[in-house]
Amino acid sequence: MPMQPKTKLINVLIMNIPMAICLSAVASYLGLRGQPIPPEAFMGVYLKSVGLNIIMSYIISFFVGMFIPAPKWGMALAGKLGLTPRDGVKFGLVMTAVINLVYVIFNSSILTYVNACVLNGAPIQAFLPGFLGSFLSCYLVGFLVAFFWAPRAERIARSICNDPAPRM
Repeated sequence: MPMQPKTKLINVLIMNIPMAICLSAVASYLGLRGQPIPPEAFMGVYLKSVGLNIIMSYIISFFVGMFIPAPKWGMALAGKLGLTPRDGVKFGLVMTAVINLVYVIFNSSILTYVNACVLNGAPIQAFLPGFLGSFLSCYLVGFLVAFFWAPRAERIARSICNDPAPRM
């Protein structure tokens, strides 16, 4: 839904908190499973990985949310499917599917490259299997989080900025 620039900024900042946490938790687990980490050390390595990935994911998601017109793309697809905001859940599912796809493509590709190739020294050939191996799981988790959290984040942002939602 259209919103003032300040509201958009606050919405992106609020929306990205659970997205960064959930995507990072899933991506870190998928990246570490099967690694030769002693069981007693796994939780420490996992938490360190999650912490770093939350920071990276939050920053990546901020730039995606502010500069990539994924909501417009979602609206366009919903319109092509004959849906409007009045269609409620169906409209929300299409919007979330498109927006989440954009977020997950950016987050999964950057996090996979940084974690596998930069931090762990894997050859670039490891990028594609790593990306493909985590994409679906990250997409599903991101979709669920976004579908349930996005309306709340928007309401909170609009309330903070005193920016009423447009009438339907």
